[in-house]
This record gives sequence, structure tokens and C-alpha cells, in this order.
Amino acid sequence: MPTKQQATASVYVCQSLSDMLQPIHLFRYDKIHKQIYILAGINESIEIIIFETGNWEFYQDE
Repeated sequence: MPTKQQATASVYVCQSLSDMLQPIHLFRYDKIHKQIYILAGINESIEIIIFETGNWEFYQDE
């Protein structure tokens, strides 16, 4: 189960994406890493990870 902090951060991030008219393609909770992953953007170019603490960051696969 996601933490309350993750739930709050998820609503904030999704609302922000919606305000910018960016579609959300994937919203997934990873039980192993206990993180929420969001894939968004017209070209699926926005990737966001939300950690257990509620902190989030843009994911960059390097």
C-alpha cells in the first residue's frame, strides 16, 4: 500500500499535470521498491517517481 504522503503527493503531481493539459498514460505502484511511477506527457516524455516519504522527482534513465 502507498503511504499517506505518497497519496497526497500523487494527487498534487496528477493535478499539476492536468493543469498543464498533459495526459497521464501510466500510474503504477511498485510493491517491491515501494514507489509510485507516473508516465505522462503528449509524447510520454515526463516520468516521475514518488518515494515513500512523499518526495518526488523527475526520473531520468541515464
